[in-house]
Amino acid sequence: MKIEVIKREENVIEFYLEGEDHTFANLLNEVLHENKHVTFAGYTIEHPVLMARKPKFRIVTDGKVTPEKVLEEAAQKIFDRARAVLDAWKAAVGE
Repeated sequence: MKIEVIKREENVIEFYLEGEDHTFANLLNEVLHENKHVTFAGYTIEHPVLMARKPKFRIVTDGKVTPEKVLEEAAQKIFDRARAVLDAWKAAVGE
């Protein structure tokens, strides 16, 4: 996964999420919406074949936190949830 920043302003960031498709992009978008400081979060995939899975994200915050901070927090939440699923799976199969 690679992030290519397209635009950066005070409370706005736009970036491409290279190497991902709707699966991860939708998860990230949903987790971003859980943050009370996010006033807008969304992504598009302009043409899935030509863009080779390159979701374009736009995140806007209320200015109390930076877009980078909410992105970091969202990534950590996703990591923590994945860890919880893994731990539950290990407990279920007796590892």
